[in-house]
Amino acid sequence: MNVLLEKYRKKAVEEGIEKGLAQGMQQGLEKGLEQGLQQGLQKGLEKGLEKGQNRLALLVGQLLNAGRMDDLKRVSYDEAYREKLLKEFGL
Repeated sequence: MNVLLEKYRKKAVEEGIEKGLAQGMQQGLEKGLEQGLQQGLQKGLEKGLEKGQNRLALLVGQLLNAGRMDDLKRVSYDEAYREKLLKEFGL
């Protein structure tokens, strides 16, 4: 009788280990994907912000060189006008 109980106990332990391993792998995969997406989003935002800052700095330089002070002021608050001038200067 003890041999039979031991056999069932071993089988239950093995099944528990398999299920635990499968659940752990699934949870690890989900967490890894989530972290990867977060990191990718963060890097994308950083690069986009850097690109936007560079474009604005180039526009400011172009407007200063052209002596267009009124336009320089306006691009600081008028987004549509800023986009228009970015296109005008090919930025």
